[in-house]
Amino acid sequence: CRVAWACDNNANALETHAQNHPSTNHVLCDLPLSRDQWPFPTDGRRFHVHFSPPCQAFSTMNSTNRVAWDKDGPTALVQWSVDTALACGATTWSLEQVPSSVVIALLEKAKAKHPGRVAYAKIELSLLGVPQTRTRLIAGSPHLVAQLLRKCDRANRRPVTSVIAKPRGDFLRNSCNWVALKRNGVGGRIRYTKALWTDKCHRLSEPSPTILADRALCWITVKGTDCWRAWMRPREMALLQTFPKSYKLPKGQKRGMLQIGNSVPPLVAKLLMQGA
Repeated sequence: CRVAWACDNNANALETHAQNHPSTNHVLCDLPLSRDQWPFPTDGRRFHVHFSPPCQAFSTMNSTNRVAWDKDGPTALVQWSVDTALACGATTWSLEQVPSSVVIALLEKAKAKHPGRVAYAKIELSLLGVPQTRTRLIAGSPHLVAQLLRKCDRANRRPVTSVIAKPRGDFLRNSCNWVALKRNGVGGRIRYTKALWTDKCHRLSEPSPTILADRALCWITVKGTDCWRAWMRPREMALLQTFPKSYKLPKGQKRGMLQIGNSVPPLVAKLLMQGA
């Protein structure tokens, strides 16, 4: 497949994509687009359309300060994505999101209205060979979703060391700040305590924790009572997201982390498109 058109409202992300896909037409704008602005072919040629609307409003992370109407705009954008996918004349389509109940309810309505054209599944991407624990909702043309599910297998799970040959620590730790102790009596509330750097460490012989857009993973090395740590670099994050080593990344830790953490792992896109 050739990437023909890409749209985002983040100029830095588009710049990075353009460096790696120079023949693609890149458009900087806010969605949704009206039908008279649609760039999709009308001459009958085959094409696939993919949507990755922002997921932060649906994520369970950092939900403390949110209010109910924070989801209104993102929900409308997911709805627009599904409606556009079904109306634009695409041969096949796909959408990636977090497995939120709001998104699932929206997809259920679309599935009832368009039987045979809408399917979705909650997929642990490590079962597809992505070397991290990353659960996502993949929706799209039923035969593409079914094909992706058939490819899921525990035998596909890859460790951190399969893509990072020289790790800079003995463990990987996510950004968890608290650890659970025990309940206060039968049926009581769980007590939490401040996490130590040696808590919540993941072995490198397993997939890594989820790569995030706003918080880097941390390399941990324990030597006796000492704990040495180092933040993960964008290039290391990109490898865990299955980007090739040759992929050109943006300059700067924060910018790289944002773009890589928000990306669809290329391996998932490749496996999905094999049935298009």
